[in-house]
Amino acid sequence: MAEASSSDFIQAPTEGPGPDHIRNVMRTYGERMGAADLPGVLALFHPDAVIEDPIGTGEKHGHAGIGAFFQAGFDAMQGGILLTLDGAVRVVGRYGAAAYIARPVNYPVKVEIETLDVMEFDDDGLIVRMTAYWGETNRKVVD
Repeated sequence: MAEASSSDFIQAPTEGPGPDHIRNVMRTYGERMGAADLPGVLALFHPDAVIEDPIGTGEKHGHAGIGAFFQAGFDAMQGGILLTLDGAVRVVGRYGAAAYIARPVNYPVKVEIETLDVMEFDDDGLIVRMTAYWGETNRKVVD
């Protein structure tokens, strides 16, 4: 049996801001969410970006819609929601996907939510679309 070489695999698109930038933004996003740094979070997004978090709940558009959504989350959780990477950020072209463990920083009940966030970036390295995948089966109360 012949060994497979790298040329035997489909070549992924290479356009976009580059994998190091995407990995850095996805890590920074989690840190800024944990600090409830709304201006810092919004700085990562294109002004006309769209998010759906979680998928199926409707899109939020632009800095105004996204900012209102994140602020409502910070208010409900009484502060930041730390998003810790759970494994490597996967990057192809202008897309990044990352599993996170979301933990409210100040909420009196210790909760963890397992999420999978997929982000699309423009050529300037800003997030233009984010879709988060998680549901009730991904949320648990921890000691």
